[in-house]
Amino acid sequence: MQRLSGRSALVIGAGIGIGRAVALAFGREGARVAIADCGEAQHRTEAVAAVIASGAEAFSVQCDVTVEADVAEAVRQTIDRHGRIDILVNNAGIGQPPGDFLALDWTDWQRLIDVNLRGVAFGMRHALPPMLKQRYGRIINTASQLAHKPAAGAAVYSATKAAVVGLSVAVAQEVAAHGVAVNCVCPGPTNTATWRASDADWRRWKTQQLPIRRVAEPDEIAPAYVYLASDEASFMIGQSLSPNGGDVSW
Repeated sequence: MQRLSGRSALVIGAGIGIGRAVALAFGREGARVAIADCGEAQHRTEAVAAVIASGAEAFSVQCDVTVEADVAEAVRQTIDRHGRIDILVNNAGIGQPPGDFLALDWTDWQRLIDVNLRGVAFGMRHALPPMLKQRYGRIINTASQLAHKPAAGAAVYSATKAAVVGLSVAVAQEVAAHGVAVNCVCPGPTNTATWRASDADWRRWKTQQLPIRRVAEPDEIAPAYVYLASDEASFMIGQSLSPNGGDVSW
């Protein structure tokens, strides 16, 4: 049986990369999927078509997570189209501009906070009320292995992702007794647009640092989200799953 059969999912940041892989994996597991993203409309259209090709229902919505009204509208449309919202994935995020901590100005800092942290908070703020009312929900926030292993040259990015973990754990404790589970996925280096845009020498160095000696493909990260979205993860509360090729081990 499909693990997400009958469930309604909203994946924010689903046009490309890990988010797209998650949306497709949810569709294969039987979920109806709302694909939200602020990127090119073509990416959303292609992701929707791929989910539908797997036999699942899907639609897209434009969503800039720095605009709370956009996030609220994505939640509203999911409920209007699917009758409820069972699963929320907060996956939208941006990387840190090149340079160390002293090279960043406060505009860079604020942009990272607005997308990587406030965007997650907006998603939870608007999805939680209907989930609490129905006494069922799964919220999965994308953090990073850098939340647990901060790196030079990624100070502010690491801080935002560590904050996502902290926020998720705190909210998880508030809502767990009401049927809503909040957890994180903390991916390691993955073959996404952000990875490919980074410095080539650094990519080669980082790959050699990984015990597995390669970066992940998005399809290798998506199963962690499927598990946390499923009823199999009913006892997972405030946890971080970190598919990272051995970059962080504990």
